[in-house]
Amino acid sequence: MVKKAHIFFAILIGVILLVTAPLLSAQEGENIQSVKVVGNKRIDESTILYYIKSKPGTSLSKRQIREDIEQIYSLGQFKDIRVETHNTLKGLEVEFYVEEISSVGDVEISGNDKVDANDIREKIGLKRGTAFNEHLIQESNEEILKLYREKGYFFAQTNIDTQPNQDNLVNITIRIKEGEKVKIEKVRFSGNKAIPDKDLRDQMETEEETWYSFLDDSGVYQKDILKLDLFRIEGYYHDHGYLRVKVLEPRIDINQKAREIHITVPVEEGPQFRVKTMEIQGDAAVSQDEIQKSIQTKVGEIYNVSRLRQDILAITDLYSQKGYAYADANPISQLNDEDRTVDLSVEIDKGKKVYVGNIEILGNIKTRDNVIRREFRLKEGEVFDGSKLKRSKQRINNLNYFEDVKIDTHRGQDPDLIDVLATVTERPTGSFSVGVGFSSIENFIFSTSVTQDNLFGNGQRLSLNAHLSSIRTDFKINFTEPRLFDSEISFGVDAFNEDQDYISFDAQSTGGGFRLGKNLSEYDSINFKYRLANVETSGVDASDETEFFKNGTRLTSRIAPTYVYDSRDNFLNPSSGWRHVVGFELAGLGGTKFTKHFYEVTYYHPLVGKLVAAAHARINYADGYGNDKLPAFERFFMGGPTSLRGFNIGDVGPKNDDDDPIGGNQSLLFNLEVQYPFTKSFRGFVFYDRGNIYGGGFDTSTTSNTFDLGEMRSSIGAGIRFISPFGPLGFAYGIKLDKKSGEEAAEFHFSAGSAF
Repeated sequence: MVKKAHIFFAILIGVILLVTAPLLSAQEGENIQSVKVVGNKRIDESTILYYIKSKPGTSLSKRQIREDIEQIYSLGQFKDIRVETHNTLKGLEVEFYVEEISSVGDVEISGNDKVDANDIREKIGLKRGTAFNEHLIQESNEEILKLYREKGYFFAQTNIDTQPNQDNLVNITIRIKEGEKVKIEKVRFSGNKAIPDKDLRDQMETEEETWYSFLDDSGVYQKDILKLDLFRIEGYYHDHGYLRVKVLEPRIDINQKAREIHITVPVEEGPQFRVKTMEIQGDAAVSQDEIQKSIQTKVGEIYNVSRLRQDILAITDLYSQKGYAYADANPISQLNDEDRTVDLSVEIDKGKKVYVGNIEILGNIKTRDNVIRREFRLKEGEVFDGSKLKRSKQRINNLNYFEDVKIDTHRGQDPDLIDVLATVTERPTGSFSVGVGFSSIENFIFSTSVTQDNLFGNGQRLSLNAHLSSIRTDFKINFTEPRLFDSEISFGVDAFNEDQDYISFDAQSTGGGFRLGKNLSEYDSINFKYRLANVETSGVDASDETEFFKNGTRLTSRIAPTYVYDSRDNFLNPSSGWRHVVGFELAGLGGTKFTKHFYEVTYYHPLVGKLVAAAHARINYADGYGNDKLPAFERFFMGGPTSLRGFNIGDVGPKNDDDDPIGGNQSLLFNLEVQYPFTKSFRGFVFYDRGNIYGGGFDTSTTSNTFDLGEMRSSIGAGIRFISPFGPLGFAYGIKLDKKSGEEAAEFHFSAGSAF
């Protein structure tokens, strides 16, 4: 290219000499009176004159004229330039005659339904106002086809037309015939012996076409994604000890007749390496035993790059917990090809111990600083601890006041200080819903719910629910102060008037109570609740009445202490952690005497990728005492979105002679889920549920009198949960696995609130 450029300019200079020599030979040295530009249409004359050094008042010079012509040519807008001189009455006149290169005018693109026009314009050199050259047509054509191939349209065609006009502009029309995407029929590998094709394909985002590809557009070839897949495959080999692996450029075979793509990825695996020695070069700040317990890489095992990367993070986390926030661990691997081993050493530079400087909070417009600040496990002036910083973010997230929480650290004013900046994005914490309807029994029905989880920005919760009709009034109000005077004690009060239809009877409860809670540690808390209620039972047929199952009004006064252990990383959308709840209720401080006992456990664990496994179980037991029987309205019922999905309360447990549910004094429930979070606030899940209600009754054909793992109802299904402006909502569809005569095969459920 350089050689061609020299030849071009040599020819150009020669032409300039031939053109200017006869024109300027007689006027050499004469004084220039005026300089004009002739022939320009698009390029402003002042722009051209700026590059001409032959000015009025200077002497005419052939050398300067040649330089002027070269400067004008350098603009890239002209294909011919010549110079003429004329002696006029006013003096010597120099005229530069220019012939402009045509410029690109309008660029019209049509036929591009699958690819945005702006994406095409970014790729091509044909842009309005640029100099037009024929080679741009071919180059633009190739770039457009390349763009379409990268998106899977291998049979796309383009046609580029040009239309010159009188303004020396060339209008461009690009017509595209996209065709259909070419699907990937097969992805193969060659040279792989240790790892099968299936395992390698699992690492790739590039997929073969399936019967459901029309739904998610899978099975389409995309060059950039395939390039990333090669790195994923290489990383997978590195995690299995193949440190010399080479993943070569894939071969793409296109079957034009069948419109299919076959991809073959060549692999040179090389030997598998194991860890021969591992030396940790640390110091007394963190003991060797602590480090060895925190890392997974062990001598004699297959070398795993990802595992080693996690170990390095674990080591730096250990040091950060001791105040060394800037600790650095550097792994050094020495490969021994002779015996296929790796000598591994980790050099640790702990840096200086640092202390917490300023803790700043940004983004909280409504929420008061102290509501956020009291969730920090770090205090200003104390030794920095990385684990406490991580826990602080979890706790602030679990307030559920914010869409996003970011916590950053940076060096403070002194080298041994580290400042903490928490940036929050607030979400609406209030919800309001209204419903109206009509019933032949209740006539006009009105329901409303108002909830504020962050009252006046103080972190308090106020909830009001009402359901009103001509014969029914349901009302419930709750107020909770989660941190009384910013302490670890919570306080709440409740008032209610509830009407619950249990099919076989109706229970109207009126009363109230209060709640107290205390955090014992980071994850442990105890709670105490007192509840006083006056309960009126109605709707029981006289022939069905028993000591516990009868019409009438009874008073219940109870206390209910509970213990809670909760290490979930996120209360609304957990991905890891446990929740244990143990509690009992003692009623008999006045009115009916009975006790209730329960244990509930929930566990979340991340699986492959974003998948999360969830397991939940609950056991309940209740009974009367002091010659009192457990009343019907205190018996357990099951079926619905937060218990046994696929069933309603009429399907589960003992029944009376009218085939209506009467509940039981014992229950067992197991839920298994696999969840996939599509976004932070939206996730789908599949489930398996198993449970039952146990106790006496007229019909116990689907249960037993006491706990029996062999007598349980079960279902499978799927659903979604999401965070709406009205709070957490969910939908689930459950299918019975043991459908009984007279039952529906499946049930659709709607839920408001958390999963379990």
